[in-house]
Parts: sequence; C-alpha cells; structure tokens
Amino acid sequence: MSRAPKQPLIFQEKLKIPKEFLKFATPRDVANYRAERLKCNVLVEIGAGIGGQTIAFSRKCKKVIAVELNKERARILNENLKKLHIKNVEVINGDALNKSILQKISKENPEIVFVDTERPEEVNRTLEQIQPPVKKILENYSVMTKKIAIEIPPFTDVKTLKENNFESEFISLNGQLNRLTLYFNDLKHFEKSAISLPSKERLTNSEKESKFQKVSSAKNFKYLYFIDPTIVVSGLLEELATKFNSPVIELGKPALVSNNELQSYFLTKYRIAKICEDKPEKILQEAQKIGAGKVILRYTIDPKDYWKMRNFYEKELTGKKEINLFRNEKQREAILCVKV
Repeated sequence: MSRAPKQPLIFQEKLKIPKEFLKFATPRDVANYRAERLKCNVLVEIGAGIGGQTIAFSRKCKKVIAVELNKERARILNENLKKLHIKNVEVINGDALNKSILQKISKENPEIVFVDTERPEEVNRTLEQIQPPVKKILENYSVMTKKIAIEIPPFTDVKTLKENNFESEFISLNGQLNRLTLYFNDLKHFEKSAISLPSKERLTNSEKESKFQKVSSAKNFKYLYFIDPTIVVSGLLEELATKFNSPVIELGKPALVSNNELQSYFLTKYRIAKICEDKPEKILQEAQKIGAGKVILRYTIDPKDYWKMRNFYEKELTGKKEINLFRNEKQREAILCVKV
C-alpha cells in the first residue's frame, strides 16, 4: 500500500471510502494499466484492500478472487462491489497462506496471482519485513501457477530473490515514482523497466553496454531536462541518456543537457536563460535582467531556509517571469532556467 494517490480511484465519486483507507488505495491509472497487463480468466488478488485494483481487475478478467486479511477493509470491499453491481468477484476475508484458503483457491485453477503487500513504515525496507512474506507466497502459489506478480515498496532490496526469474517494473504516475511490481516467470517481459502513466511511455534496460557522456558544465547547451526520479531509482539513467544521445550533468540530482528539444514524459524541459557565478548577488542581478518575478529553487536546501532564500530574490524582483534556479556546486555556477 503506497502513499496517497495523486488522482482518484476508479468510480471514486460513486463510493464512500474512509480517508484512512483511501490514502492506501491504488490510483485509477495504475489500476487500469495493471489490469490490462494481467487480464486473464481467473485471477487471484491477495491484499485486495477496499478494491481500487479489484474493480479494475473485474473489468478485464472473467473471475477475480479477492483475498483481504483485514475485516473492515473486506467489508468495505464487499459494499463497493455491491454499489457498482460487480458480480464476478469473490471476496475471501482471511490469510492467503492459510491451508484451507490455499485449498479453496487451488480448486479455481487460477491463471495469475497478484499480491499487493503491506509496507512497513521503515525507510530501509527488506523483503523479510513485508507481509505476506514474498518467499512464502512464491512457495505456496507457484504450485498453482507460475504467473505471479507482486507489488513491493520501490526501495526494497530484492537481491535475495535473484534466484527467481522476474522483471522489476517501476511505475511513474504524473512524473513521480509510485509503484514497483515484480513480474515472475511467464509474466516477465524485460529484466527491468520503467513506465510513465498515463502516457504509457516505457523505458527498458539494454543488454548492450549503454554509452553516454557526462559533462561538468551546462555552458554551451540550450536546454536542461529534469529527470523523473523513477528513472534514477530504477537504474535506467544510462539507457535514458543513450536513447536521447544527451550528456548527463550532476546537479545534486542527475539531469540531461542538450541543444535539441527532447520529447519524453520522463523529462521536464527547461530553457537555459543564463548561467552565472553561483553567488546570490550575481544571481539576483541576472534574474533582474531576465525580467523575473519569481524564483523557484531547484536544488537541495534546508526547508527552514527555502523561503528565506526565495524572499531574498523576490523582494527585489519586479518582472513577470518565473525562473527555475539550479546550482552546479562543483563548477560554482548557477543555472537560471525557464520551464518550457
């Protein structure tokens, strides 16, 4: 269960969902995309919650068996299904690893098993902390089907699963990392991939060695491109830079620079208006020349100092342009950009 969705759930306007459950539910675009990828005759969903993903599965599968351990969530799920007149979902309130539930599900001959795991609050998460245990799910459900997909927290170390054959798919929603799903065996399409939703633009790992250039300065370039964090976390930065034949510059976070206008939902485009010495007084002077009225700080700064720094610039600015300020600390250069 991930952070609060940035968009509504499927049919959210028709459902009454308590806020404490809503923040964990699967956003509409993610649910629809995953249902399309996993469509089949009989699908088992473990950790169904209140039904954000279940409803999407019901529209693509002949039958869905939704298993939910929490009694209150299972109750809300049943109510939601009734309100939407969905009749091809069977809800089981219980432990997916319980012997009687395993036997019941086995008789249904499921084609695909999807697991939405519970996430611990810790930042450094391990597979051992995740519930239900990933290895036990694989052990008990692989005898029914080899097609298993498991959603886990994006920063989880999966090294202990390397003996298994799976794809790591990182999902970006509206430009932000949202989900990591592991697709095992026959569900695997790539070793590693990132998909941007709702556009469905995809980037995959390359078996060939990626060749890309790194630069230390943004001088002599017209554009700077902020990279979707999903690409960095997924380890696909080299593939992205190679795809667009654009060098990488390190600005606290990696970015691309280019003299060409690149088109990708994984990139946010900025036009470089001015590069100057990284000193507040010099930055202010150049911002005034550009006609800036606002300065958005695009570098790492202590939250308590953020508005202090912005006010330093903006109280002296009378223009209408919004400037995005990046810092290249190694070269002591400030990069003033306009979002395109």
